[in-house]
Amino acid sequence: MIITRILTLALFFALLTPSLLFSEEKGNKDPIEITSDRMRSEDGGLKIIFSGNVVGYWGELKITSDILEIYNSPNKKETEEIVAIGNVFIIRGKKRAKGDKAIYLDKLQKIILTGTPKATAWEDGNIIEGREMIFLLDKDRFIANNRVRMKIFPKEDKTKK
Repeated sequence: MIITRILTLALFFALLTPSLLFSEEKGNKDPIEITSDRMRSEDGGLKIIFSGNVVGYWGELKITSDILEIYNSPNKKETEEIVAIGNVFIIRGKKRAKGDKAIYLDKLQKIILTGTPKATAWEDGNIIEGREMIFLLDKDRFIANNRVRMKIFPKEDKTKK
């Protein structure tokens, strides 16, 4: 029983090592942490699936979902994409977003969030909705597509008395 647990932990860390190595190559020293009810590896570690109450942290980025799929490159030295499916909730600093599915492309520093009937993003009281949102993480920008609705509150001038 103890040997099985040790082997399971060793396999788990071996599968996550490529992602950790890739983040260090980009100068990002933040650890990657994923918790879930279950995890399985397919295709010799090319695809790793976390399911049930998934919570993932990548530095200041937090993603929660029902399922999280990690796709590694064939040499397993890079994470090509991460797909979150079902009840997706994303937090980065004060920014929040929710939808049905999110695809995180690490090389492009991009998250594509979709939702039916809509995906929603907000910061403070400001809200934007659309069926598809593209977050450009390295530029701190986003694009909303397919029937967009926005509600923005003016900022208060704190210099007035």
